[in-house]
Amino acid sequence: MTGFARSRFVATFPAGLMFLVCLTLSVWSSAFAATTFVSADVQNRDQPAVKAVEHMSQLLSTRSNGELTVQVKTNGELGTEAEVLDKLRKGTLDMGRLSLAAFADSVPAAKLMSLPYLFRSRDHLWTVLHGDFGTRLEGEIQKSGVVVIMYLDGGARNFYAKKPIRNRDDFKGLKFRVESSAIYKDLITALGGTPVAVPYDKVSDALREGDIDGAESNVISYVSGDHYKQARYLSLDEHSMVPDVLVMSKKAWAKLTPAQQELLKMAGLESEDFMAKLWQDKERDALAFARKNGVTVLNKSQLSMTGIESFAVRQYSRYVQDPKDLETVLQIVSTK
Repeated sequence: MTGFARSRFVATFPAGLMFLVCLTLSVWSSAFAATTFVSADVQNRDQPAVKAVEHMSQLLSTRSNGELTVQVKTNGELGTEAEVLDKLRKGTLDMGRLSLAAFADSVPAAKLMSLPYLFRSRDHLWTVLHGDFGTRLEGEIQKSGVVVIMYLDGGARNFYAKKPIRNRDDFKGLKFRVESSAIYKDLITALGGTPVAVPYDKVSDALREGDIDGAESNVISYVSGDHYKQARYLSLDEHSMVPDVLVMSKKAWAKLTPAQQELLKMAGLESEDFMAKLWQDKERDALAFARKNGVTVLNKSQLSMTGIESFAVRQYSRYVQDPKDLETVLQIVSTK
């Protein structure tokens, strides 16, 4: 299911309901002071995820007659993803755009989503995310202390390094920066490399100074973070397709009336489609830029994935102990 196909989910909110919500907010506008929610992001302002949240803010402001807006603080100004999540749970920050991987150690369904090589394509991912499993995921995230506003296409994550990564043996002896997830730390270790904890905004420095030999991320971040200048080999293995998620503190959510909450959710759903189109265009441009600037791009057909994927799949049994969750994973894999 593409980003555009996901628009059918917006249609689950009838036009009449949209009119009623907007009318209600208009009537109440004199009773409520304008509210600006602050949202944190570790990415820069040119990133599609940031633009999608700003797009949502514009929709929200228009439809609430200026009563509700969102101000995005970028470049990690309000902290790392872990720090942002902690602030959200404490209620000292309103909103934050995080990788779903940030919830992997506290939300069981998010841990399942983080399993490597789980999704065949973006269509596969979004079909699962907007199905029964997605309902479970949203419920568990809310139990963990925050409210889901929307999911955002985070693209496929790929390995890149100072030397070509074509097969499992190429990981041996290399230091890799991975997300703060036990699953991927263990995966790098199993492949023969050494996982290294480095904040996202320090990856470029760590590559330049030799603290790490490679990392993994989506193509857009690889280029925008200047990682391509040091790690000149990009392997498009698509080992992970974990989406981003915009979440809100329960404290901020409770300040909204039911009608305002509905309006915020609708603005989020429409911004998912906006983000999908923006991401695909930006990703295509980033890949072309990398090639133009001397990066060696290794496509899937040039990779010997069998050894890597078999090692990754072995992680499933380690992290999926509950028979019901194992059944869920098998259902995800078999989803058409």
